[in-house]
Amino acid sequence: MKNIGTKIAKGAIWMVLFKLIERSLGLISTLILVRLLIPEDFGLLAMALSITTALELLGAFGFDMALIQNQKAGRDHYNTAWTFDVIFAVSSAAILVAIAIPAAIFYHEPRLEAVIYFLALGSFVKGFENIGVVAFRKELEFNKEFKFFGSSVISVGKKAPF
Repeated sequence: MKNIGTKIAKGAIWMVLFKLIERSLGLISTLILVRLLIPEDFGLLAMALSITTALELLGAFGFDMALIQNQKAGRDHYNTAWTFDVIFAVSSAAILVAIAIPAAIFYHEPRLEAVIYFLALGSFVKGFENIGVVAFRKELEFNKEFKFFGSSVISVGKKAPF
């Protein structure tokens, strides 16, 4: 039992460290954007993100939580969860593309269409994320998750908001 407590404590430290670094990079990138963008651009992004976030909330199925809870989850379970994530991502991207023009008309903002198309692409790509990192959480090996996501944040520069 002591081993699990130690794993949880170490995992908590790793995840706090990761969140601290992630938030710091987010703050730095926001400060850079504040200098580069005008207030209207922030409003444009808020409009687009309100649409994509609403769609994302509809798809919060929690397949990763199901994999963590199922101690006997095998490769087939992971493959199924990944497939459903891909299906949802493709569907979300298609819905975003379909509502880009109506949203631009609704908000009376023609630039919104291009932003939604870009976010649809991001949603599509996000669906192909590696589902295997769930195993790190399942086994309380947060240091491996930290290294995996840390390398992606460093290589991309910042975690995308979608």
